[in-house]
Amino acid sequence: MHDKVFWSAHMKIGLVIAAVAVIYILSLLAPLEVQTSLKKEGSWIELTTLAAYVAALIYILAYRLYAQLKWIFWLIVLLAMRELDFDARFTDAKITKWEFLLNPDISWLQTIYGFSLLAFGAFVAFKVATVHLKNLLVEAKAASSCAMASILAILAAALSKLIDGPRRKFGYIGAELTDHSVIALQLLEEVLELSIPLFILVALTEYATKIRRLGFS
Repeated sequence: MHDKVFWSAHMKIGLVIAAVAVIYILSLLAPLEVQTSLKKEGSWIELTTLAAYVAALIYILAYRLYAQLKWIFWLIVLLAMRELDFDARFTDAKITKWEFLLNPDISWLQTIYGFSLLAFGAFVAFKVATVHLKNLLVEAKAASSCAMASILAILAAALSKLIDGPRRKFGYIGAELTDHSVIALQLLEEVLELSIPLFILVALTEYATKIRRLGFS
């Protein structure tokens, strides 16, 4: 029974990886105009990503996991807000950029909004780390599917951030990218961002299954 549960759980992770890989390969094979549309705001990839975040929030509430996963819930809210460009939608520059933080011409309303959102994000990240990190490491040592999905979500988020703005970042090391390479990296960023909420959903379903199995629901 344990082996069946193990393989069923890891199959979900494999399906997410396979789906994301297929989407990326198909996007690379698509005509240039299709590739361009996939990078734009409101593309079906971006909308699917947002829908997956909303599904994760609904799942937490529907399965009454908020008490245990309160800070994970708010982290997902922040990730969904980032997908909706809340870090730049109401300000003259991205609130994470130095030009926003150091620009004296930014209005005080924008400054309050930006610093409030940054402070809330930092607080949520701190609470997630202090409340869940130790248990994540323990679960990772046991190779639990919940931990594996969570770690893959973290890695996908880190990698997507790393390749954001590829021409600028590769320029730091003196590398010049072709237009084709830039498009390929931008598409990779999009599908990696799509994988984040999908891995989160897998982690949530496995967590809920574990809770029910232990009789804590």
